[in-house]
Amino acid sequence: MLYHPTMYETVIPPDTELITLRPKNQLTLPEALARKVEAAPGDRFRAWVQEDGTIVLRRCVSLAGKYPGLWGETTEQVVAHIRELRDEWERDRPWY
Repeated sequence: MLYHPTMYETVIPPDTELITLRPKNQLTLPEALARKVEAAPGDRFRAWVQEDGTIVLRRCVSLAGKYPGLWGETTEQVVAHIRELRDEWERDRPWY
């Protein structure tokens, strides 16, 4: 039978870092963790709480420049494509 820890009996991996909640509800990401996820000052993160009380922190990744040509080769083509998507969205909204 597998052992499943409760939220009060958490199995802690050996490479964890201790983080302290500061008076203004701020956390500092330890340098070792920041290096592991290649985070830099100014990076943005999303955070949420799972059902078991675990806080998940995920770095937001910009897609800018990662998929060149996806919506067009020129700025004009990209703008035209975005306009088409907006028009399609306006047509398909069931609440109007």
